[in-house]
Amino acid sequence: MRFHSALIRSPLTRTGTPRVVPTKALVRVPYVGQQRAAMNNSAMMGKMKESMTTNPVAWWLFGCAGLVATTLTVGAAARLTRVGASMLYWVPNGPFPPTSDDEWRHEYEAYSDFLQRHQRRPMSFDEFKRNFKYEYLHRLLGEGTTLAFLGPLGYFYMKEKLPTSIHGLLAGVLALGATQMYIGRQMAQTQVKSSHRHHADEQPPFEAPHGLTYHSAFSMANMALLLWAGFHLVSPPARAVKLRELTMSHALKDIGELRKYMLYVTALFAGTAAAGTMVASLDAGKAYNTFPKMNGQWIPDGIFEKTPWWSNFSENVALVQLDHRVLAVGTLGAYAFIYMKARKPQVWDNLPPETKSALHWTLLAVGGQAAGGVTMLVNAVPTTLAMVHQSGAAAILGTSLWTLYTLRFARPMTILNTAKTMAKAM
Repeated sequence: MRFHSALIRSPLTRTGTPRVVPTKALVRVPYVGQQRAAMNNSAMMGKMKESMTTNPVAWWLFGCAGLVATTLTVGAAARLTRVGASMLYWVPNGPFPPTSDDEWRHEYEAYSDFLQRHQRRPMSFDEFKRNFKYEYLHRLLGEGTTLAFLGPLGYFYMKEKLPTSIHGLLAGVLALGATQMYIGRQMAQTQVKSSHRHHADEQPPFEAPHGLTYHSAFSMANMALLLWAGFHLVSPPARAVKLRELTMSHALKDIGELRKYMLYVTALFAGTAAAGTMVASLDAGKAYNTFPKMNGQWIPDGIFEKTPWWSNFSENVALVQLDHRVLAVGTLGAYAFIYMKARKPQVWDNLPPETKSALHWTLLAVGGQAAGGVTMLVNAVPTTLAMVHQSGAAAILGTSLWTLYTLRFARPMTILNTAKTMAKAM
């Protein structure tokens, strides 16, 4: 937008003649270029919607990302009840859950060793049966997600439906999945071997299953790669090149800073989510069920009581929960800062419609996650709220990535030149 100069008559001069003074009019008139940009934005949005509805590969990628998010949500219940951690070395006898009492007893005996070493409070047989449904559903979703990804992947590859631009992202999903399976197998072997170091009548020490943190991190990374590949299909690089050409240079600088800050905040959120899985691994959410203070203290006692001192960051209930609280509050403030920075007129007026929508949804997801987290904590982490909290984390990841992707047109020029060359070659 720009201001047009106008002539405004002032009061009479000493000679009695009117004095004309140039000044700035209060009415902002858009550039013709900006009007053309709005029209082009509308046309490009229409192409995006058409690409989304007609491209089966995009539907497949977003569907797989949704399955990963659903698996993570159910996994929060399995992680909370600790039944889920049994998958590290316990394999069910068949594709169906136990039906008879003898089958349930057999499954419980196979699980009992892990239960003794990874539960702060031993789980009874009845509790095991009640919580088994979460692990069973989590396992089915995990296997189903794997098949839903690998099956269509082979089909689309043979039919040459996969653009070369997303091959690297899909290879990353395969690599992360294989690494996740390898790490799980190694953890299983380690835990099985460690169980033989204790006598039958000896109570093994508690071991926090931090492998669950790695497990969740790999799942979140896979979800991010799937979403990014899908975004690439519904909004190809040619759109970013076009948007950059239509955006004024001074606005690009401000939007580029916004994108840089959004990248940092998304990384901060990833750290906060990882800290949250450590809280679940330690049952740390069952303690200090007050907010904002922790049982009347801003900093609880004994946060460095374990030796060596660095082990407190992963094994001390008080410090692990304090870390997550600090990171969560900091993440909330950082997202609010991003949104306020984006709402400045010189930035907001030059953002494409999809970026504005993404910012709205991101702030809504972050605010809801913060409110839900406090509610869950003061109620001693009920399973249902834990699942909602995990789904909220997936929502923040998705909206943050979409915001970042819609801001890619403001990347440094050297990167955009490469994208422009690729777009012309398509």
